[in-house]
Amino acid sequence: MHTLRTHTRTLLQYPLLCCLLLLGCTAETPGTWKQPKVEAEMTRKLELQQITLTPSASGFEGSGTAQDGETYKLKITQDPNKGRLDWTATGDRGSSEEGSWTLE
Repeated sequence: MHTLRTHTRTLLQYPLLCCLLLLGCTAETPGTWKQPKVEAEMTRKLELQQITLTPSASGFEGSGTAQDGETYKLKITQDPNKGRLDWTATGDRGSSEEGSWTLE
């Protein structure tokens, strides 16, 4: 009887472990951030007052306006496999910034 309980408990634990592993593998990373999260992070990073993004083939494209009035053209690429987001911001006054976020 003890052996049967042990096997039954073990059989029930494996599916639970597999589900937990799958949930851990699908955790949100910069490579899978949805548009609202990308907009929030870019607004914070570039200190923007306004941002407008639209989905593109590899991420998002759009523009944003900084507190000093400079307008930036934004290009954001996401790589879900690497959990990475890369961005470039080119200002209408000649400034340029680039950066990335990676889940480590």
